[in-house]
Amino acid sequence: MPAAATVVTLIRHGQTRANLEGIWHGSTDTKLTPCGRLQAERTALHVSRTRPDLVALYSSPLERTRHTAAPLAARLGLEVRLHDDLREYDLGAWEGKSYRELSDDLKLFERMQHEPDWQPGGGESPRAVANRLGGAIRSLAARHAGERIAIVTHGGALTLALGWLLDGDVSTWRRVVSNASVSDLVFTPQPVLRGFDQVRHLEGIS
Repeated sequence: MPAAATVVTLIRHGQTRANLEGIWHGSTDTKLTPCGRLQAERTALHVSRTRPDLVALYSSPLERTRHTAAPLAARLGLEVRLHDDLREYDLGAWEGKSYRELSDDLKLFERMQHEPDWQPGGGESPRAVANRLGGAIRSLAARHAGERIAIVTHGGALTLALGWLLDGDVSTWRRVVSNASVSDLVFTPQPVLRGFDQVRHLEGIS
């Protein structure tokens, strides 16, 4: 990577019960499972070893992200800075529904492709989520120009934000990230994705 590049290391939170059960929790606060806590510890060890030049650590205010960020903050002596725009996609009244119901019965993902301003369940639209999280990533990158920072956030919102940042497209559900995965977004000045969805540090965890 160029010496003067701004690098945003993107980390998805560890496993939750909702992840195991295939339930959308979005803005609903959810705890990490024991496996999720172990994933957070393993991710902290990996990132602290491979990216020791981190100067700041930002997190969504939800518990699953805060508890994923905490071990990394402890290892690097950083403060976890909470940022509301890093939170997950809010599906309003559809929170707590299964992915099967959202996909098969309510046609969530199908409608998102054609109606980026539609608000499923009275919650947020895909465009609003992409603008919110993508805008926050851009803003934080600009704040730390020429440095490396880490952001701990959520899978659904991050998928939309990456589409907005990299493709100018908020209508497709691409670049899905795994629990406790690590990716690097390099601004030079346009964003380029490097090392997407890295999970080798989680081998052996079940």
